[in-house]
Amino acid sequence: MKVNKDQLKRMKKNEFVRTAIEFVETGVVITDPELPDNPIVYTNRGFEDLSGYSSEEILGYNCRFLQGDDTDPQELKKLRIAIKNKEKVKVEIKNYRKNGQAFWNELQVYPIYIESEHQTYFVGVQQDVTKRKEAEERSDLYLDQVKSLSTPIVPIDRNVSIVPLVGDIDDERVELLLNNVSTHIQKSGDEHLILDLSGVSHFTRQLHQGIDQLNQLIKLMGARLMITGVRPEFVLEGMKDDLTLSSVKSFPSVKHALKDIN
Repeated sequence: MKVNKDQLKRMKKNEFVRTAIEFVETGVVITDPELPDNPIVYTNRGFEDLSGYSSEEILGYNCRFLQGDDTDPQELKKLRIAIKNKEKVKVEIKNYRKNGQAFWNELQVYPIYIESEHQTYFVGVQQDVTKRKEAEERSDLYLDQVKSLSTPIVPIDRNVSIVPLVGDIDDERVELLLNNVSTHIQKSGDEHLILDLSGVSHFTRQLHQGIDQLNQLIKLMGARLMITGVRPEFVLEGMKDDLTLSSVKSFPSVKHALKDIN
């Protein structure tokens, strides 16, 4: 539906509209939930610049024209519930400009009650946060790659892979190790896994417990765990805390372990 000139004139004169436009520099839309489909009754220049639509093109329409097939339905549900309950809400959703270009929209919606009109309007404050979202996605990808490199699994022979651990092993790396090895064996069907400790800094309780858990996991999956690179100081450190690796067969080097397999 279209908004008539008299209604638009009243909105422009309304004190709350003037205040919103004065203090908010980003895109602003105002909708009227008392009208069918909660249409837009006012937009500012910032929203026109953000969306590519002129006010004349979108007045009287619901804001859903900005959405696309990959707009997160959970965020839209959160938005609908807040509007239904006349509550403020903040969401980040993928929207589309008039030219079809996608952008990430940080949308904050506020219900504003106008005493003189005995009516509630919704003010939507919108900001393009595409650069930040893309940076976050790159950061997440980088962290995933770092985690993958912290527990790499390298196939070296038929049905045999090696996990060369490097540095200090904490609970987080143990959990990553268990998850990655489980997934790898399920996909590869490996019968042997060599855990090389030659690059590990210290033989800690976390490492000892991780090896025990890994050994049990691999046995359940029908594979065999072997350890290489156990230095004498590791054994001494383990003896201080009553930690041993007697439950897992160990070898001086990967070469020796492969020879045993073959």
